[in-house]
Amino acid sequence: MNYYAWIIAPLCSGILATSAQTPAPDPGYKLLHEKNVIVNRNFYLFTLLEYLPEVNKLLLKDTGIQRWNNIFRTRLQSSRNPMDMQLDDATVARFNTCCMQMLQQHPREMGILLQHMRRSGFFQLYAGEPDSTLLTKAWQDAANGVNYILSAYTTNKGLRYPKIDSASFYVESPAYKQALTKLLVSVDRNTSPNSLFFQSPLAVAIGLLVLNKHDECARYMPLEETNSAAYTKVKSVNWDKYTYSALLIPGAGPGDTDSISDAGKSRCRIGADMYHDGKAPFIIVSGGHVHPFGTPYAEAMEMKKYMVRELKVPADAIIVEPHARHTTTNLRNAVRIAWKSGMPLQKRILCVSDALQLYYVASPVFTKRCQEELNYLPGADIQQADLNFLSFMPDLKSLQANSLDPLDP
Repeated sequence: MNYYAWIIAPLCSGILATSAQTPAPDPGYKLLHEKNVIVNRNFYLFTLLEYLPEVNKLLLKDTGIQRWNNIFRTRLQSSRNPMDMQLDDATVARFNTCCMQMLQQHPREMGILLQHMRRSGFFQLYAGEPDSTLLTKAWQDAANGVNYILSAYTTNKGLRYPKIDSASFYVESPAYKQALTKLLVSVDRNTSPNSLFFQSPLAVAIGLLVLNKHDECARYMPLEETNSAAYTKVKSVNWDKYTYSALLIPGAGPGDTDSISDAGKSRCRIGADMYHDGKAPFIIVSGGHVHPFGTPYAEAMEMKKYMVRELKVPADAIIVEPHARHTTTNLRNAVRIAWKSGMPLQKRILCVSDALQLYYVASPVFTKRCQEELNYLPGADIQQADLNFLSFMPDLKSLQANSLDPLDP
């Protein structure tokens, strides 16, 4: 059984100065254990450490790691609070030192790990860094992401986007505290004696997301299947005929129980007109389960239905991106779609929306927010030619996974 599958059922030569041969991110790269979607999207480093046999063997026989394994196993057995399982600064520093030693002593095995990391694109923000820096930053990101989840869904505090990320239950209630205790006991019962120290904190973190019905990042995955008709069509497009590779339409969630808002419909109408005018061969509709909290509707899925049914846009010309919850990630996730589907990245993407949103995207405020939340700007050379149209060049930094945004990393 997959190590984390049990959670969902019961709970609804030397350190190189630079990488000699740095593999480019590979859109055809196959993830290890693809069914483990929440872990893969948030913490792919942990998947690699667990399932790459060459690396896993190194970790299991390391005497220092064996001590940490025992420490965390004891901690789990005695804990009644998920925050007890956080990866403390001392553990983060010690494991980083261990990884640096392994880079020196076992270059072949660690080289396999680094190749997977670079090809996956999940660590693209560090792709130009030396191997040692790439590994250090990836480990720190993973540890910070686990700690964020453990804290946020135990206390319902410190959430990056509290209105849409918050716990689904009153965290101070006896029933919720009892559910947390049951989660810890279940993780303890299902933790193998050969598990690595980070696996139990990770399992508790994933359990907290599932308990709070925050599995959004795993819905509709893999997108290659959800968008199979459009992805197939991409391969036969004569790109010279089009000004843009795609039209991006960000969602606008309704504030009530409607499946699609009037603002969303308006954006769809503008985009459909642009599509029928031949500006681009595809429309990317972008937006997840956002407003109101706990909505069963994903903005992208509802926009596609509306455009096919009412605006006569062919279904295989519409690509759904059903995870973004902010304008920053509308752009970021559209770049991911373009890269994964095989669209030419030298062509601009045209963002179609209302004037207020596009004014925001073109402003320094948007740039500042992207730098603060993503550490990069997902679109380069942003140009606004009209109130309802704004174009940008895709930036592959957008492939970087963001473990501090677990609903859409």
